Amino acid sequence: MARSRSEMRAIARRKRCRGLSTIDVLAGSGLTLMTMGTVFAFSQAQLKALATQSSYAQSQNVTRTAIDLMTRELRMASLDPTNLALPVSTTLTCPGVKQGIVEATPARIHFRQDLNADGALSGPGEDVTYDLSEGQIRRTDGAAPPLAIVDSVPAGGLAFRYFDGSNPPVELVAAGALSAAQCDCVAKVRLTVTANVPNPNARIATPIKSVAETEVAIRNRSLLNF
Repeated sequence: MARSRSEMRAIARRKRCRGLSTIDVLAGSGLTLMTMGTVFAFSQAQLKALATQSSYAQSQNVTRTAIDLMTRELRMASLDPTNLALPVSTTLTCPGVKQGIVEATPARIHFRQDLNADGALSGPGEDVTYDLSEGQIRRTDGAAPPLAIVDSVPAGGLAFRYFDGSNPPVELVAAGALSAAQCDCVAKVRLTVTANVPNPNARIATPIKSVAETEVAIRNRSLLNF
C-alpha cells in the first residue's frame, strides 16, 4: 500500500530525531558538575570574605570603644573645681598647674580628677590607671581590681605619646617614664590601641589587625587641640 506524502515526511522527521548518546549524557553531566563546582567555590570565597570583614568590624568596634573611654576620662585629668583635691606644681617648667597626671609611660598612664567637686579623690573615675598586661588593656579605678577592657592586644598594642602646650606641641620624651616635672607639662596625649583578632579562616594563621588612634587635649592645660 502506497504511503501518502505527509506520512513519508513524518517518517523522515522521526528518523532525524535521534536520542542522546552515552557520550552526550556524560558531557552534559560533566559541564553541570563543573558549573556547580564553580558556583560553590565562589560562594565559599564570598562567605570567608564576609566572615573576615565581620571579624575586622568587631575588632574595630572594640578598639574604638576603648579609645573613646580613655579619651573621655583623660580629657578631664587634673580637674579640681574646689582647689582642694590636687596639689599645685611648683616646678620651674610648668608652675601653677594642677598635678593630675601621676605617672606617664609609653604603655601606662595614671591620672586623677575631682569629678564630683567634693574636694576628694574617692569617687568613681577620679583615680584612674590604664595599662597593658598579658595581652589585655586594663582599667583600674582607685583601689578596685583592674578590669580588662580589650583582649588580644600584642606587645606594644597600647601606646601613649605626650606633648606639652606649645604651638606647635613639643613631644615630651624620657627613658622609661616622664619625670614629675614633665608630667606637670603634659597638655596633650596621643593614644594608639592595636588588637589582633583570630582569623575566621582556619587555614590562615595571621590574625586580623585592628588599629585605632586619637589625640586628646587635657582641658585644664590646653585650649587647643592638635
